[in-house]
Amino acid sequence: MNARNRQFQLILEIRQVRDAVSAVFHTLLLHRSMGKFNFKSENNYQAGSIGVEEVDCDFIDLTYVRVNSSKLVSFVQTEVDTFCYELEKAVESPSTSRNLTSFPPCPYGVPLYSTKIRLEFFQRRKRQWFMPEEEVPWEIWQLQLDIVSITENEYFTRMKETVADNLSDIILSTCGSINKPQYVPKVPTRSDLTKVFDDSFSDCQPYLFHIRKPSLSLGDRSDSIGLFSSANFHSFKRLLKDTLSV
Repeated sequence: MNARNRQFQLILEIRQVRDAVSAVFHTLLLHRSMGKFNFKSENNYQAGSIGVEEVDCDFIDLTYVRVNSSKLVSFVQTEVDTFCYELEKAVESPSTSRNLTSFPPCPYGVPLYSTKIRLEFFQRRKRQWFMPEEEVPWEIWQLQLDIVSITENEYFTRMKETVADNLSDIILSTCGSINKPQYVPKVPTRSDLTKVFDDSFSDCQPYLFHIRKPSLSLGDRSDSIGLFSSANFHSFKRLLKDTLSV
């Protein structure tokens, strides 16, 4: 199965990266999450509801909507914060490869760095009995981020408005694309729930997803994309807790 793949490009100042990535990823997760399933039998269930909340960006003139789930928000924030921290270190390092060959023109700033981050939705499929389950992506959303340096407050004010307009277009485009008739994994039976959905959150049930980030310390090479999923995050927390209790 070929995964649907969409890519969007943004020119922005480094302070705006956290807002931009969070806005896009939370918009996608809002449309790719359901309320918790209450199974009456193997094939009979009742879906709960999910809450939503509005979020004002700090450095972009934009308000977006996300799932009102503290654990989901915390997971995404941890991943985005890590990405931003590594990006800031890469920008400050004189030895970093900056990948500026295809940098688009920007009237407000000096090109600094180009990178990417993506959100993948996947499902687990059985393989032969001696092989682990296969993770098969069915939808991939990638953000190409072109970072510029801006020193004048006047230009940064303009960037807040410009990035808000471009980010609004991206969010509207994602919503329009998601609402088109297209493949999504069918609702599984109770036994196969975790092959399609992440049930580790208490107040929502997103489709299984990975957040893939480049290993910026390695020069942002395409073969150094790392991944972190919400399921891996919770497994790591349980492992750490068990280790500390020994």
